[in-house]
Amino acid sequence: MDLLVTLAVLSAAFLHAIWNAFVKTGDDQLISITGIAAGSTIVALFVFPFVVAPDMQSWPYIFASILLHVGYMIFLSQAYRYSDFSSAYPIARGTAPVLITAWSFIFLHNVLSTREMLAVLGILVGIMVFSTRKLGAVVNDRKALMYALLTALFIASYTVVDGIGVRLSGSIGGYMVWMTAFEIVPLFIYTYARRGPKVFTALAHNAPKMLFASMMAVGGYWIILWAMTQAPIALVAALRETSIIIAALIGAFYFKEPSGKRRIVAAIIVCISVVILRL
Repeated sequence: MDLLVTLAVLSAAFLHAIWNAFVKTGDDQLISITGIAAGSTIVALFVFPFVVAPDMQSWPYIFASILLHVGYMIFLSQAYRYSDFSSAYPIARGTAPVLITAWSFIFLHNVLSTREMLAVLGILVGIMVFSTRKLGAVVNDRKALMYALLTALFIASYTVVDGIGVRLSGSIGGYMVWMTAFEIVPLFIYTYARRGPKVFTALAHNAPKMLFASMMAVGGYWIILWAMTQAPIALVAALRETSIIIAALIGAFYFKEPSGKRRIVAAIIVCISVVILRL
């Protein structure tokens, strides 16, 4: 992987952690993530004329991906509501590769190598550290941990679905744009059902910030898609997980969350383990 691609992927990891931090800073995390999704839809509509429509055989995967992304955003907002940013983000992002590895073992009968087993163990150790306030303590908030793990379940699920769907689409850009353009519909219906008319006021009041975060979300994902055409997918996916460390740093120094130094160490353990697992 050359220097330009490496720097591009690192910038995408940074953007992903930053827009997630925007969700955490909102007064209502569900409305915040809905606003970011709405902004992403606007960005997608601007790009729409310049992409090739995805092949019809990929449409079932697009619809499935939309539902899984909506579930991901709902549970992510709940994870940030009940948990610290420097804990929820690394648990959600770090657990997803473990779930994908487990599914490949259960359903595809892929035997885990010693390297993969050690990587999974490293991730689980890191998550145990994130889930406690101090070493030796029990899980501080089981509800927070549950939402972070459920978020990981949705991440793992849409990763598998998108991995298949984008290959059938014949158009990476078209697949992303169509998926992004329509995922706001079920998400907004859910948010309106839970929050009522105040959704419109909140979205209008925070529109500039949410649109800015949306541009980071869409831009970061485009960078990753481009990087995967320039370098091996496994290398790109592994390097992208440096966002786990970035999130821990944001939690420690921006949000001033407790146990900051210990969580940074745990984030490094999880990140290194994820890189080893993905490679």
